[in-house]
Formats: sequence, C-alpha cells, structure tokens
Amino acid sequence: TARLMTAEELFVLPDDGYEYELVRGELRRMPPPGQDHGECAGNAALPLLLYAKQTGLATVFINDTGFWLERDPDTVRGPDIAVVLNDRLPPRPRPKYATVRPDLVTEVASPSDSRREIEEKIEDYRRAGVPLIVYLFPDERVVWVDGAGRERVVLTEADVLDCSAVLPGLPPIRVADLFR
Repeated sequence: TARLMTAEELFVLPDDGYEYELVRGELRRMPPPGQDHGECAGNAALPLLLYAKQTGLATVFINDTGFWLERDPDTVRGPDIAVVLNDRLPPRPRPKYATVRPDLVTEVASPSDSRREIEEKIEDYRRAGVPLIVYLFPDERVVWVDGAGRERVVLTEADVLDCSAVLPGLPPIRVADLFR
C-alpha cells in the first residue's frame, strides 16, 4: 500500500515546473495549462475581480491557490479561480493553504481532463460544501453550474450566469463573454 501524503508535505515539495493537487492523500501532477485555458480563466476572473474591488465584500484567489478541502487523508485542490466572502476569511497571518471553503469556485476544463476527473473534482468541492461551482468547457462553449445542494444546470453562449445568490450584487455574466 502506498503511503499517503499530507498537505504539509505537499506544501514543501520542490518546484519542478508542474502544479500538483492532493486528492485523499494521493499526489496528482498537472501539466501547465494551455493558452485557451488561460484566456478563458482570465475572462472568468475579470468580473469577479471587479466585483471584489468595487464592493470590498470578497477576495478572489487565482493561480491555483491551494484550498484544504478534506483532512486525514488530505485533499488540497487548486481551483483556477476561487472567491471567498471577506467576513469568512481568517485574519492574517493565514495558513499555507486556505482552510476556509470557497463560496465560489471556477474551473476551466483542459483537453487532457477526463470526464471522470472533472466529476471527481466537482464532487470534492460539493463534499466540502462549496455552494457555487462554475465549470467552463471552452471546446464545447458551455458552462456547468453546480454546487453543494444544487442540481447541475448547463448554460450555453445564449445564457447568462447569475452568481448573485452567493455574491450579492454581482451582475449577471454573459456566458458568451467567457469564451471570447
């Protein structure tokens, strides 16, 4: 039986040019994302960053910031974008990985992601209690809207994404704008 890794061990891994996540103690290596992935993540981050700056209600985490979702065995996921309402953030200094669950997670599917891996990641977020999970599929130009206690909804470019139940006052986002 392979020994399971802890979040503390993950944090001190030497930099080898790859990103890693820890899933129930198992180390998972992820190649750097491609251009389309990065552009789509940037499009999705913009309205969230503007909302956070204009309202002061939330903090947006990008660049695969680690969120410690489960313990013993540990799961640390690094969403493309995560938003946490400021009244839920612990004071500084903060732990190495965020120990508060995100209020909103946005992920962009990569061509190398299998549907099984995507569903597993969504289930990890749901189990952690993330109320709103937005999964973007650039190749198909659709968005899955999911979350703890929610039924999945699939949006197309003709739709708008409404996150205001989690981020009060955030205007609806045109799905087509996420894929420009």
